[in-house]
Amino acid sequence: MRENGRSMIEMLGVLAIVGVLSVGAMSGYAKAMLKYKLNKQTEQIGSILDYASLYSEELRESRVWYAAELMNKLGAIPPEMIDENDREYIYDVFGNKILLTFTGSSGEHYKGMKINIGDSTRDICINLFQMAKLRSGLIWQTLFTRSTEDVSGEFANRVFGDAYCPRVRTCLKDLTMDKMDELCSACTGTNECSFSILWDYQGSKN
Repeated sequence: MRENGRSMIEMLGVLAIVGVLSVGAMSGYAKAMLKYKLNKQTEQIGSILDYASLYSEELRESRVWYAAELMNKLGAIPPEMIDENDREYIYDVFGNKILLTFTGSSGEHYKGMKINIGDSTRDICINLFQMAKLRSGLIWQTLFTRSTEDVSGEFANRVFGDAYCPRVRTCLKDLTMDKMDELCSACTGTNECSFSILWDYQGSKN
């Protein structure tokens, strides 16, 4: 006589298979979500740079520290990046705090953004470099530093746009994945990393 149902061993086997499939599905979902957010971040930051180039004449004489409100009035900032309760900063899809600054010193002025990425993953750092590389013609320089206190940082971590890139400097247009990875390693061991993108530089091209 044939017994109905499954044995305990069979049931445990089924549960094990379901568990493995669930882990794989969760891993696949996490990777898909990361890819979506990286693409969204590229769209968000890229939009600001594109608008800054489009309105370069209107923005040229601006000397404000906190430029988010000004850029917002021009329609340069995607709505989802704006926190109505925070007029100083905007935020990317990862929740990273971004400061837009139009300032300078000693007769040199720049316009740019500083993205406080904390101890974010290598993927986010490289994504920002790749986005900047695609817009190297619009950018003075990028700067990846271990501290959020100063936008200047280490000269060795500066990568220059097309108009500011003599042979002795690292050029955005020439960045390889290996070089991006090397630069992004500056974040190791700290949670205060920042990625700055500066454009519309006025002063010496030193």
